[in-house]
Amino acid sequence: SCTHTLTIVIPALNEEEAVGGTVRACLEAIPQIKQESGVCDVELIVVNDGSTDRTGEIVRAFENVRLIEFERNRGYGAALMEGFRQGSGSYVAFLDADGTCDPRMFGELTRTAIEEHADVVLGSRLGPESQMPAVRRLGNHLFAILLGLLCGKSISDTASGMRVIRREA
Repeated sequence: SCTHTLTIVIPALNEEEAVGGTVRACLEAIPQIKQESGVCDVELIVVNDGSTDRTGEIVRAFENVRLIEFERNRGYGAALMEGFRQGSGSYVAFLDADGTCDPRMFGELTRTAIEEHADVVLGSRLGPESQMPAVRRLGNHLFAILLGLLCGKSISDTASGMRVIRREA
C-alpha cells in the first residue's frame, strides 16, 4: 500500500497574469508526479496573500484546488507556513506562482526525498538552459558554496522557489 502523499503549496500575491497557468500546469503534472515519485495522492493549495487583483477569483475557478485567502498581505513566509499547516501531505512542496519552475520536476524531487530519507530537497534553476542573469547566478553560487560548507552538502541554487520538505522534519 502507498504511504506517501504530497502537498504542493503555491503562495500568490497579485499573480493574475501567471497563477492560472501555474495551477493548470500543476494539475496536468499530477499523474507524472505520482508515477515518478510513488506518492499515492497530490494535494494542491494556493495561498492568496492579500492580492488586490483577480488572483483569488482565477484560482476559485479550478476544481481540486484548495484556496486559502489572507484578507491582507502577510508576506511570503506566512503564506508558506499556512499552506504547510493546512496541508495533509507527508511531503510538502513549495512552488512560486510566477510560472518560472516546471511542476513536473516534483516527481523526481519527491522520489529523491523518499529514497534518500531527506528532510529537504531543493530544485535548481541553474541547469544548462538557465535564463538567470550572470551576476545573480554568481551571487547565488557564492551563497550556495557557503551554505554547502555549513551543511556539508553541495547546493547549486539556494534561492530556488522549488523545494520538497518531509513534514516530520
